[in-house]
Amino acid sequence: MRKPNKVATDIDASHPNYERLIEDALRRADLIGDHGPAPYLAHVILDYPITWAIRRLEGLDSVMRARTLVATQATHPAYLDCLGSYHVSGVVCSTDEPALLSGVYAAATAQRTYQWRSGLTYMELRVTRALLRGLDTRGIATSLSISTKTVNAHVSNILCKSGAENRAQYVAQLLGMQPIG
Repeated sequence: MRKPNKVATDIDASHPNYERLIEDALRRADLIGDHGPAPYLAHVILDYPITWAIRRLEGLDSVMRARTLVATQATHPAYLDCLGSYHVSGVVCSTDEPALLSGVYAAATAQRTYQWRSGLTYMELRVTRALLRGLDTRGIATSLSISTKTVNAHVSNILCKSGAENRAQYVAQLLGMQPIG
């Protein structure tokens, strides 16, 4: 008789086919499958297509986000920090099996493992998240309860730090559509 696993994984993907990207690794580690109830549950959001996780994270409460690991294909440090700024347990590359497995264990117990990479401030990351959602200056100001002048100052700082010439170029960099610098 099999002993019940203490950790289970709930995969949140935009399409069932994306789940296959990590299912084999989770199955080999005995972190997925029908093993009965587990006292620790990790929530894994697959960021496919890119930015899909942002919409999902916005709908979660803080307790659920603390038990969430985001597995993404993105590599831009500011994009990874945007995901991390939702106060999730961790953000990993979906093809990095050791990081994925250790991230699941950390998320199951709500341990924060994410390390900041971009050098952007928290407010600059919030503005970046709004840019990724397609908001203009006024929309960003309204959603963050700040003035348009403050939004423009944050955008200017972001562009300076990223080396991008404008907002569109910056968003293209985040989405991997344009080389950095």
